[in-house]
Amino acid sequence: MGWDENKYLRKGKMSSLILIIEDERLLCKQLHKALTQEGYFVITSFEGGEGLQIAKRENPDLVILDLKLPDRDGLQILKDLSGFDQKPTTIMMTAHGSVEVAVSAIRDGAYDFIEKPFPLDKLKVMVRNALKIRELNNSLSAVAMRAQEKYGFDSLIGESESIKEIIHLFKKLTESDPKTILIRGESGTGKGLAAKVLHFNGIRKQSPLIELNCAAIPETLLESELFGYEAGAFTDAKKLRKGILEQADGGTIFLDEIGDMSLSLQAKLVKAVEERSFRRLGGTRDITVDICVMAATNHDLKSLVKNGGFREDLYHRLNVINFEMPSLRQRIEDIPLLTDYFVSYFNVDLNKNITIIPSEVRKAFLHYGWPGNVRELRSTIERAVLLSDDSVLSPKYAKLEEDDNLKVQDGDGKMVIDIPLDDASLYKIERKVITKALDLHNWNQTRTAEMLGITREVLRYRMKKWGLLS
Repeated sequence: MGWDENKYLRKGKMSSLILIIEDERLLCKQLHKALTQEGYFVITSFEGGEGLQIAKRENPDLVILDLKLPDRDGLQILKDLSGFDQKPTTIMMTAHGSVEVAVSAIRDGAYDFIEKPFPLDKLKVMVRNALKIRELNNSLSAVAMRAQEKYGFDSLIGESESIKEIIHLFKKLTESDPKTILIRGESGTGKGLAAKVLHFNGIRKQSPLIELNCAAIPETLLESELFGYEAGAFTDAKKLRKGILEQADGGTIFLDEIGDMSLSLQAKLVKAVEERSFRRLGGTRDITVDICVMAATNHDLKSLVKNGGFREDLYHRLNVINFEMPSLRQRIEDIPLLTDYFVSYFNVDLNKNITIIPSEVRKAFLHYGWPGNVRELRSTIERAVLLSDDSVLSPKYAKLEEDDNLKVQDGDGKMVIDIPLDDASLYKIERKVITKALDLHNWNQTRTAEMLGITREVLRYRMKKWGLLS
């Protein structure tokens, strides 16, 4: 039998629809009455084929399905229901219960299994719990869909070759299921955004993405955050707590600033990354998880490994897939696009109406070195939009701290340094040139030496001379 949607609207909200597929007519009638009294809308069918057609047409929230039907096997109907675009939650019933049948039903997608005869109250509780979990899953799916819209590939704004290459790589990665990804780049280049784009466009997008900044949390707290702990593991451990490795099961964990993690904690992380297995603090049982591990750093991990600041085994485990988010200096042609985007964004966010960006502001943005990269550009525009009085983005509030930063010349992309005329000693000029060149290349000595046209040994000598080498 079908149903009229208009009959089932209560106070503007539709209640859950339940389909019962059961060939015992008396039991069917009893279940219909009991569940209707609970406030659900119930349809019944006495045959598997008819029930499947009703399910296709009416999209029920829950199907209560008998295992043995006169025209079709209940497990086959369960498999058919699992293939629906709007898959219903399913509870299986049988008078011939066995552990093997129950396991098979759960494996094929059933929420639960109940053996006849059963108390109606037991079924009511099972139905109530099943629908609560369905509602929660639907809410999580909606959150995931909103996140996917927010962090689509078009959230990587730019038309430079470097950004096009990043987007091309991301599209390839999201078609597969990489287990470890290392994201390199200076502060403010968008490493966190990259992790979100990869997660919410990938195979694991319906599962959690959990982020942890390794530089922002003390080592002892970081360990318990990662691995969790058993009750009584330490003084304040009153009850069991799952760590983020466990919470992220099925999804992704993003370890930001991994280069700042202590060596002792790195040693404990190696097994989790290598085997996807770990123990809670105070635990004796290995816990296995299915996760993608993304890590990000603004350090040169190779150099840290050579200097003993990062474990080589962990580096190689993380470095399966790696890429570098380009600095804003490497994608100058994207600055106008990013500027327009952030002005539009903060117009909405701050209830402003900036429609004119003066040419002097655009020129200043193009000439500036942006040591803080996209994050600094975003903050600069947010301040200017907030403080500007009319429809013009005020040059006064878009002012950049040029006195102590690198700037980009027109066209050739070379870096120049402003030297104050009242402090132009050769000592300070040389030290400033070396410091700024190191900042530009994230203190990578090889790349800095290449930029300055000297050998790495000469650079190290001068760094030591000016107190820049520990």
